[in-house]
Amino acid sequence: MLGRLKRLFSVFIKRPPVREAAASAPSSPTRDVEIRHAGLKDAWRRGWYKTETGELFSGFKVAAQDIVLDVGCGDGEATLFCARQGAHVVFSDVNEQKIAALMERAQQTRARKIEGFVSDTLPLPLPDQYATKILSMEMLEHTTNPSKILAELVRVGKPGAQYLISVPDARSEMLQKPFAAPLYFSEPNHIQIFDKESFIRLVEDAGLKVEKYDSWGFYWTVFTSLFWIVAQHEKRPLTGAVLDEIIKPPHHPVLQNWSNAWGGLAELDGSEKLIESFDRYLPKAQLIIARKS
Repeated sequence: MLGRLKRLFSVFIKRPPVREAAASAPSSPTRDVEIRHAGLKDAWRRGWYKTETGELFSGFKVAAQDIVLDVGCGDGEATLFCARQGAHVVFSDVNEQKIAALMERAQQTRARKIEGFVSDTLPLPLPDQYATKILSMEMLEHTTNPSKILAELVRVGKPGAQYLISVPDARSEMLQKPFAAPLYFSEPNHIQIFDKESFIRLVEDAGLKVEKYDSWGFYWTVFTSLFWIVAQHEKRPLTGAVLDEIIKPPHHPVLQNWSNAWGGLAELDGSEKLIESFDRYLPKAQLIIARKS
């Protein structure tokens, strides 16, 4: 009976010669995709850090004559991009060490002036109508009164100043709620969750005119979600600013394999539309470009 079954299956299943199978199999990567590099390439694809046009994000151009204010600057990659355009850069954060490190890095650029200070933004030690470009990147979700923060940012913007504001997307946040470390949704981490409507309303209520709305970062949605499971498995202690822990090496093979898969996907013809769809329906972050009248 078993012999007859084997012969029957052999009619339908024809194995390719070993050489042909090997030739048709996709080649495996020779080395791992670096986590930050995968995230940075993803950002480039979605319109960030366009050096050739001077746009920090598509539609938000920075020039040497600009005075750029970056509140809650963190490690300062956005500030450094603006500094490399020759702009006058002003940046603040509650972390004194990050301000000191960013001051040192910014001094190696062609920024025409550099100012950095420790501040929680309420208030900013700046005069009215000071900056032409204002950045608030992944900061408002950490604050108890985001409308008050935005009012302060509007105060220091010149008439016609352009704003680039980003916060986590509610869909990504709600996805992670059932399994993320409780610390992630408590101070000093994410204590506000914005859906698209409430985010736009917050910006418009501050007196700004929305010019563009976009979302991106599916790669980071999955990476962060996987991180919580890995951290739980490894019984990793988490304190303070969780983002610093999420991106800190060494990375568990599960996280590394996700970055490898994403990096490989991005190299395939036709992947752009898939990635754009991922970013539209399950993004990590949403952003608004707005202007002060």
